[in-house]
Amino acid sequence: MFVWGILLIVSSIPITAILTHHLRKQSKLKLEALKFEIELEKQRKESYVIESEKLRLEIEQTRQQLVLDQPYVKTQNLTKE
Repeated sequence: MFVWGILLIVSSIPITAILTHHLRKQSKLKLEALKFEIELEKQRKESYVIESEKLRLEIEQTRQQLVLDQPYVKTQNLTKE
């Protein structure tokens, strides 16, 4: 009986080591995946900010163009009357 107990303990040590190694490896992979997701989210946010700024500038240019075109439209309407 004592021999079986020793054999059981001795054989469980490598199994425990294998399981621990596997769990550590899984944790490292999850950490890498999280880092990748964080970096991807940063890039998405940066892209969104750039696109928003681009659209804001485009709207501002359109508004300025409309203001510049406004006197021309008024002048044309006056000459038609």
